[in-house]
Amino acid sequence: MYNYTATVTVSDDQHDDVEAAENIGIRVGLEAVTETLKKVHFVGTLAAPENATHICVTLENGLTYYGPIVNGHAELEGGWIAFESDMLTPEELGL
Repeated sequence: MYNYTATVTVSDDQHDDVEAAENIGIRVGLEAVTETLKKVHFVGTLAAPENATHICVTLENGLTYYGPIVNGHAELEGGWIAFESDMLTPEELGL
């Protein structure tokens, strides 16, 4: 399920001062829930601003997924974040 290593940046874009936390070398899996809804599953914990609104997932192969956060769940061992994005996942691209 966690097929990729990525840099996951979680940000709060709703205020004048954009707050962002970059998480480097995170093991992730990417799931296409629908055409416009993606879910990133991650191992461990992510640093994030208190009121996170957006996520950017950059895979080692250069593919980048970005969008507003819809929902999420996190525990110490990992979790997931659902976000709006119409980019095709690596699986959908046949990679």
